[in-house]
Amino acid sequence: MTIDSAVFYTADIDKVVAFYEGVLGFTVEYRRDDSFVSFILDNGVRLGIKRAVEEREVPGAQTVFIGVENVEGLHEKYQSLGVEFYKPLSYLKGFGKNFSLYDPDRNKVQFVERELA
Repeated sequence: MTIDSAVFYTADIDKVVAFYEGVLGFTVEYRRDDSFVSFILDNGVRLGIKRAVEEREVPGAQTVFIGVENVEGLHEKYQSLGVEFYKPLSYLKGFGKNFSLYDPDRNKVQFVERELA
């Protein structure tokens, strides 16, 4: 069993596309006007971002964890681009190195380089 996709909610599709594609370097797989965009990651997992229209769709209330290699280099890159961080680069025994940042809606994107067993 694998995770296929996750969905965040936004107030502004154009703003999140500019952030995820232009700043974070994610690849847009599909876009439907100003209502939905899907980004595809290197491992085939998708991050969908939907414009919030229902009461339960609250921008800023979601978190996604993305596994990466060289988390320190990625942290330096995003730091040089002026990205707003939620949690600084840190190490947690048994988990690994990680940091998290805010997207334009204050959703959290956490990058983790897992500790090898």
